[in-house]
Amino acid sequence: MKWFSDKNTGTIAPKEIIRRTSLPEQLAFILPPDASVTFILALLIPLVLGFLVGTVVKGALKVGAAIAIIVILLIFVGMLTPSQVIQPIVSAFKSGPALVSKVNQIAGYLPYSSILFIIGLAVGFFK
Repeated sequence: MKWFSDKNTGTIAPKEIIRRTSLPEQLAFILPPDASVTFILALLIPLVLGFLVGTVVKGALKVGAAIAIIVILLIFVGMLTPSQVIQPIVSAFKSGPALVSKVNQIAGYLPYSSILFIIGLAVGFFK
């Protein structure tokens, strides 16, 4: 099938399609704009923040799991009653709405929509 390039009708020949989508133009979209310090920092800051947040979340989950295991063991042994554990948790949930604005403010600083932040978070969590 032959296509002809006609300036009046606007049809494009296959050779022109290949010429217009040459390899160097496609690679320009893959390569970074430049290797400046600003560009490198813009890449590294979300990655490092994600790594730090992932490490903190992993540590917090470990501490929370350890506390839960200790509380369950103390309840099993009989040194604590379930009501002694539930009452502080309920009071913490009652004061929770006052802390929501602070948590939202802190979460607003995190670039959680950045893929590099998510990669750093995963590396920090699973390291």
